[in-house]
Amino acid sequence: MHIVVLPASPKTAQSTIRALLADPREPTVTGVYRDPRRASAEFREHPRFNAVQGDMADAQRLDGVCAGADAVATITPPLHAETDPIVKARELAGNVKHAVSAREGKSSSVKRLVYVSSVGAQFQRGTGEIRTNHEAEQSLRNAAPKVVFMRCAYFMENWATALATTLKADPPFFYSVICPADYKIPMVSVRDIGRICAAQLLAAGSVAVPGDENPFIFDLHGPESYSTRDVQEAFEDAMGKQVGVELVQDDQLVGFFAQAFKEPMASLFVEMTRSFLPGGVTEKGMNEGTRIRRGKDTLSETVRRMLGN
Repeated sequence: MHIVVLPASPKTAQSTIRALLADPREPTVTGVYRDPRRASAEFREHPRFNAVQGDMADAQRLDGVCAGADAVATITPPLHAETDPIVKARELAGNVKHAVSAREGKSSSVKRLVYVSSVGAQFQRGTGEIRTNHEAEQSLRNAAPKVVFMRCAYFMENWATALATTLKADPPFFYSVICPADYKIPMVSVRDIGRICAAQLLAAGSVAVPGDENPFIFDLHGPESYSTRDVQEAFEDAMGKQVGVELVQDDQLVGFFAQAFKEPMASLFVEMTRSFLPGGVTEKGMNEGTRIRRGKDTLSETVRRMLGN
C-alpha cells in the first residue's frame, strides 16, 4: 500500500508518518514538502519513506505526487500570514480534491482521503479560525470513494508554547484562555491523532459497511476532558514545583491574541476561543461529540513527554 501525506511538515502530519512507518503492514509513505530538505532525518533514513517537493497551492504539481497512491492524508496548513485565510483554505482543499479525484481524461488510484479537521468544523460561522476547517471539509466532499473527516479536539501540545517562555520564569506560570479555571473541554494528543489517522489511511480499500456515510465523520478526543486547573496540576506534577496560571478573561482576549497574530488572524482566534467557552456555539456539540473516538494519551503523560520526562 502506498500513502501520501500532504503537507508533511505539521506536527500532526509527522505523527501520522511516524505511525505509518511503524505499522507491521509496512506501507510506503510519501511526504510532500515545499522544501524536501525539511523532512526529518528520522524519516529520510527510512527505506519506505520518500520526501518530494510539492505545494498545496500548485494543483498541477499535486496531480503528480498523488499518482499511484492508495490513500491520502491532508491537513490545512497554518495560514497565519494570509489576508483571507478562509478563502485560502477553500482554495488549497480544492487543489487536493483536483489531485486525488477521478475526472474526465484522468483516472485515480486513491481509494480513501483522510482530512485532519477540528471539532466545530460543522459550523459555517461563529467559530473563527475553525472556519478554515469548515471550508476545507466542504471542498473535499466526494473527493474519493471514501472520505473521512477526523474532527480533533483541542491539542494537548498547544500548552507547549509556555515551555520556552513563562514556564522558565521564576516563579513559573502559564497563560490560559480556557475560563473559568475548572471548565473542562476535550483535549487530545498529537501522537493519538497520528495513530488514528494512520489507522484510517491503512483501511483504504476495505469493504464498505452497508449504509456507511461518505464522508465518514467522527470526533477525536483524549481519554477524558480537562480544565485549566488540570493543566496546572499536570505541570506541577511533572516539574516538581508550584506553577501559577494567568487566566485571560473575555475582555482581555483581543489584546492577548494581538500580541501573537496580525489581523485578520488575531480576530479569528478571539472568535474561535469564544466559540468553545461556556455558552459558545461549539460548546454543546464539542462535549457531546459526533461518534466520539478516544485516544490513549492522558494530559499528564503528554505534559511529561513535552518536558522530556
